[in-house]
Amino acid sequence: MRISKFILFALILMTAVSCRQPPDHESLRAEILEMHRDFIQAHLDKDAAFIAKPTSPDYLSVSDGIVRNIDASEMEQMLSEYLNSTKFSTYNNVAEPIIGISRDGSLAWSIVRVRVAGQRSRPQGPLQNFDTLWAWLTLYQRNGDQWLRIADVSTNRPFDEQP
Repeated sequence: MRISKFILFALILMTAVSCRQPPDHESLRAEILEMHRDFIQAHLDKDAAFIAKPTSPDYLSVSDGIVRNIDASEMEQMLSEYLNSTKFSTYNNVAEPIIGISRDGSLAWSIVRVRVAGQRSRPQGPLQNFDTLWAWLTLYQRNGDQWLRIADVSTNRPFDEQP
């Protein structure tokens, strides 16, 4: 009798697991793309809090040969200083973002290339013009119904510099 109950339980469990709907990868890709577009707009709006909000507590930033753990409040402070000293004339994609989603829908990544140009004020001296090509890879983790950024790897160069 115990064996038959175990077999019945195992069959019910297997049926429940196998009937679970796979994630809608196109919908998840659209969410990541929308997030990227919203981040561009938040840069233009100087909204550091919006950009920093979906940051994982163990977020990693990789840039300039340095790996740093940055929390959301530190990111918001750094972004505020940058955004408040910068006037953008251009901030847009130079290529369609490349977005991938894990099979189970719990992880995602995007690779983007954007042109960022404008002027930046310095504590001392005149405004500094810039025209930069940025490329970065962002890793995301699904947390309930939202995405959290867990890591960014970025690089940049002058926009007019040939590869």
